[in-house]
Amino acid sequence: MITEKIGFYFLFVQGFRGARLIDSERVLRDLRGSFGGVDLQLLRGDRVAGIEHIIFAARNAVDSFRGKARRAKHLSMELLLFASGEHQIVEAIKLMGVDTSSMELVLVGLSETELDSNLLSGEVAKVVQGVPDDTVLEIGTLAKARALRKAYNISDGELNSSRMPGEAENSALKRLIIERSALLVLEN
Repeated sequence: MITEKIGFYFLFVQGFRGARLIDSERVLRDLRGSFGGVDLQLLRGDRVAGIEHIIFAARNAVDSFRGKARRAKHLSMELLLFASGEHQIVEAIKLMGVDTSSMELVLVGLSETELDSNLLSGEVAKVVQGVPDDTVLEIGTLAKARALRKAYNISDGELNSSRMPGEAENSALKRLIIERSALLVLEN
């Protein structure tokens, strides 16, 4: 589990591999009920481009939610919008929301109080029937890189023209996905 302080919030991020969800909405509702005071969101692991992607989305979500630029009623939904780079909640859910076919998940929690990350991770692992594994966050395979490019509509031309000299393709891809989130901030 990865933890970080963002403003007044503690950020918790945990990846899971081999998850089995029968009813993703119920799972999320149950998890939120079990951890009162924690804004929880489950994301598709295959649509996350590294821990930097989540941290950047969380920072923007917290800033937006605490300010006048709030887009959603709940911080967890604000996070989903910034992680996806989408303006509309429906589109953000289509891009990053989990469903019964999601086997790689990323749990993101934001709380004003520090939690026992091992307890949180262990309880969630039971509910999602998965194994904690933060490697699902990273762009570790060519297949994931291709899937990310398709999901975020990043063309060969955009990827190649944005690469810095000597920069790895996955690094440029991660940066472009984070830029999608940054554009939401500029449009407020």
